[in-house]
Amino acid sequence: MYIPGNWWAIDPITGGKFRVSEFVQAPTKGNANTGDWVYKGAVDPVHPQEYVTGVEDDPSVTLALAGPETVMGHTTVIENVPVYSVEVIIHLTPEANDPIGITMDNGVTFWSFVTDVEVLTGTPLVDADGVIVRDVGGNIVMTADPYSGSLITLASYLHYDASSGNAVYLPALDNEEWQ
Repeated sequence: MYIPGNWWAIDPITGGKFRVSEFVQAPTKGNANTGDWVYKGAVDPVHPQEYVTGVEDDPSVTLALAGPETVMGHTTVIENVPVYSVEVIIHLTPEANDPIGITMDNGVTFWSFVTDVEVLTGTPLVDADGVIVRDVGGNIVMTADPYSGSLITLASYLHYDASSGNAVYLPALDNEEWQ
């Protein structure tokens, strides 16, 4: 049957013959109505999330928490400590069985426990290479200068070297006492 202005057309998707009034423009990414003219029954509905674009995130930190050195005792290694060593000289004096964290040269903090503490009375004598001098019995040679520090023995050996000046963390000591 003839209807003026509403002729028959072939749908390019289904190949069926339909009236032009039943055709719509297929949606495309930029605009929902700028594609080919197709039969409205052959068009898949556009999902509401189809053309959503991302919103840039704000990477700024809203709350910055303090690092470990502000919430626990913090000091440094005095003498270079080789790998597999269990003795370390530090500036503070912890107690036996206190946990201790020593930052090794590879950047990892090694955690162990203190098994023995020897308080040093005087300044350790250091040679030209910065190595602490020890006598024949392995004891540290001290000068008469006043000094505060201790030789500690760890419960397990270091897994990597720790250089003089590396950070040492003592959770059992409140940092406010040492500032």
